[in-house]
Amino acid sequence: MRVVKYQRVSTTHQDVENQTQSLDIQIERLDWECVGEYKEVESGMKSKDHRPQLRRLLRDSRLRRFDRVIVYSLDRLGRSVVDVINTMNELEEVGVNVFVVKNSIDTSTSQGKLFTYFCSIFGEMERDMILSRQSSSIERLREKNQRWGKGKLLSNEQREKIINLKEQGYSYRKIKDELKVSLGTISYTLKNFKPHYE
Repeated sequence: MRVVKYQRVSTTHQDVENQTQSLDIQIERLDWECVGEYKEVESGMKSKDHRPQLRRLLRDSRLRRFDRVIVYSLDRLGRSVVDVINTMNELEEVGVNVFVVKNSIDTSTSQGKLFTYFCSIFGEMERDMILSRQSSSIERLREKNQRWGKGKLLSNEQREKIINLKEQGYSYRKIKDELKVSLGTISYTLKNFKPHYE
């Protein structure tokens, strides 16, 4: 079993050694082969786009350089339930499982898959609440003819492009790369302007 370690701390004042020791003990106990590690000092509040080691890990997973990722705790993977589930799903799509030491979660087992399923449900709830708040805020700004966030609101043409690409079978990530918009924007657009995608 080829495994890699992913370790993250939020500030330079913290040290990954506590995580490393726990991961190494688990790897040795299960007789796995450690083929790499990814360490970074980045806030968990940052998205994957601002976490270079997590991006590298996901890229290497698509190249099938390992079979499993071991982390100390779920919050090392993401800033929210949605982030954690999206990362785990991205790994699962290429056949890579996740082992979480602190919670003894192993996504290769039936219990681990059940946990992921329930997390997905709570992730959906969290995402729906966020999108609902965003939708209300956007409507208020539209009524005042103001912009939302730092950029402009999507034009009808941009919305149509997102919907058309999805209808052509593009994944969220491919649409993101093609149109240079965020995953949240894609999700919001498909949910509110093409509800059957959610």
